[in-house]
Amino acid sequence: MFFGSDNTSGVHPKIMEALAKANDGYAAPYANDPWTAELTERLRDMFQAPDALVYPMTSGTGTNAALLAAMTPPWGIIYCHKTAHIEVDERNSVPFYSGGAKLKLMTGEGSRMTPEELRQAVIDDSAKDDVHASPPAAVSLTNLTEFGELYRPSDIAALAEASRLPLHFDGARFANAMAASGATPWEMTRELATLSLGATKTGAMGAEAAVIFDPSYKEAFESQRMRGGHNLSKARYISAQILAWLDGDLWLELATQANAMGARLAQGMTEIGGELTYKVEGNLVFARLPRKMHLKAKANGAVYNMWGPGTDLTGEPEEPLLARFVASWSTTEADVDALLAALSD
Repeated sequence: MFFGSDNTSGVHPKIMEALAKANDGYAAPYANDPWTAELTERLRDMFQAPDALVYPMTSGTGTNAALLAAMTPPWGIIYCHKTAHIEVDERNSVPFYSGGAKLKLMTGEGSRMTPEELRQAVIDDSAKDDVHASPPAAVSLTNLTEFGELYRPSDIAALAEASRLPLHFDGARFANAMAASGATPWEMTRELATLSLGATKTGAMGAEAAVIFDPSYKEAFESQRMRGGHNLSKARYISAQILAWLDGDLWLELATQANAMGARLAQGMTEIGGELTYKVEGNLVFARLPRKMHLKAKANGAVYNMWGPGTDLTGEPEEPLLARFVASWSTTEADVDALLAALSD
């Protein structure tokens, strides 16, 4: 009953096998190895982007920070949702690595930005044609969002049209978004300037990739990556993981399993009287349940996170409290059913 995060799951055996094979013999350092060359061609083909640049990375936060720092001057504005990971979970890393760029937070609907709000914010900031004001520079989207909601290709196109700014994608759960949308990789990324492609939450040991669709960011990104300590010596181990992750569409298979378990859990939550607070489109479920249910589940060994203020487990038994439940690639139907039983028994 481990639903604390998709980071808690293990490494898929095929990826572990690929790591062992990559460990045989010698290879050139700093991404000059055959695995990284193959990964670059594989991703170029997958995204239908023949000029895309690919950089193996180990940290989603580091990838986001280095990409966004390359996309904006220190005096620029990056627009993101108020719940975006770069705002609430990355310790001000984007302003730090960019040398001062400002994150402007959008309220949106649920956990997603809306074209109308974004358009107006950019118009208002663009009108301040003054050295005292910060100019618009970039937009950062998270897909799936931090609350498990989905941007479809049409949503992304609308935001691109509304802002007329380069788009960055925080794709820590990119595989889950792809599996939920049914879109092709090209359809999902055709409006993007950069992508943080995450495999860690969907079966890898620790593997991310910075994908740059606009090659004009190459020099700035490589400088930020170097200064931030992310120019990896043994990059082959990251590239080997992502190659195995992509092989035979394993990444979509694992994401589909996680999403299916999220859907099963959401249905079960409503059946036992829980209230879903966000639309469940992937592997994250946010639900309010009476405090007494949480106490039962925790006592029976369930692992998940209470969410937000006012979620102390001491208090009135019937008071509904919000919690976050995350299914992973290795979550089974038996795991979901055991959690639901622990909550409701």
